[in-house]
Amino acid sequence: MVYTVTLNPAIDYIVSPAKFSAGEINRYQKAVYGPGGKGANVSLLLSSLGVRNRALGICAGFSGGEIVRLLEERGCETDFVRMPQGHSRINVKVCAPDGEETDLNGDGPDTPPEAVEELLQKLDGLGEGDTLVLAGSIPGSVPGDIYAAMLRRLEGRGVLAVVDATGEALRCVLPCRPFLVKPNSDELGELFGVEIPDVGTAKEYAKLLVREGARNVVVSMGDKGALLVGETGQSLFCRTVRGEAVSTVGAGDSLVAGFLYGYGLHGTLQGALQWGVAAGAATAFSKGIASGDAVKALYPRAGNPSPI
Repeated sequence: MVYTVTLNPAIDYIVSPAKFSAGEINRYQKAVYGPGGKGANVSLLLSSLGVRNRALGICAGFSGGEIVRLLEERGCETDFVRMPQGHSRINVKVCAPDGEETDLNGDGPDTPPEAVEELLQKLDGLGEGDTLVLAGSIPGSVPGDIYAAMLRRLEGRGVLAVVDATGEALRCVLPCRPFLVKPNSDELGELFGVEIPDVGTAKEYAKLLVREGARNVVVSMGDKGALLVGETGQSLFCRTVRGEAVSTVGAGDSLVAGFLYGYGLHGTLQGALQWGVAAGAATAFSKGIASGDAVKALYPRAGNPSPI
C-alpha cells in the first residue's frame, strides 16, 4: 500500500475571477475547493487512478475535520492525528484571467511533540511492499529533520520512500537512501545556490543528490518536462504534454502520484516517468487535482523518455 504523510494539510480554495485588480472588490461565480497539502494531493490522484492508499498527517479544528471528510469522500483511506487545539489552514488561490496566480497560504496550527510521536507510531505497521510518500512543508513547531527521523524509524523494513521536500528537509533525508526525491528546478537551484536554466544543468545537480544518497531524482521542469537521474547512472528526459495551463497548483504532486502509478504498472523508471509527466500535465490543465481518466487520456501524448 501507498501511505502519504502531510504534516501541514489545508483546504485549498481556488477562485477564478473574470477580472482581478489588487485593492478592489473582485467577484467570482464559481470556486473549486478540496483537501490540500502535497501528500494529500498525491493521495487524491492515486485514489482516482485506482491505487489503494492511506493518507496520514496531523490536523486540527473544523477545517481539519473537513480535510479528512473530503479525502474520504474521494476514496482515500485516512488515519490523521486529530489535535484538540487550533485549526488546519485554509489556503486561497486566486487564478487571474491572464494566467497569473496569487496564493495566500496559512502557517497552520502549532503541533505539540505528543502529536508528532503519535504520528510516528502510525508508521510502525509499514513493511515490505509498502511505499511511504513524505511531501510538503514542515511546520515551524515540528523538528526540521522529522522526515529523516521517519525514514530512520523504517530502516531495514523494505519500505520504498519518496520525498518531495525542499532545503534542509530534503538534504536531511539523503543519507537514508530514499527511493525517489522530486525537487522542481527552482528548488534544486535553491538547494545549491545556483540557477537551473536548462536540462543539462539540472542533470549536473541532480547527480549531486544521487551522490549524497538519493537512489533516483526526478526534477520537474514545468512546461519543459521532467528529468530523471538514477543511481545506476541512467539519465532520462520526458517532454511535457502541450496544452493550455489552467493552474499549476498540485502539478508536482500529481507527477509523484503518476510516477508511482506508472512504476507499479510497468516496473520501470521509463514507464514511471512518462506517467508522471502525463499526470503533472493533466493537473496543470485542470482546476484542482486531475482525475485518473484525464491522466490516462493524456498519457499517449507524453513523450517517450529518452536518454540524455
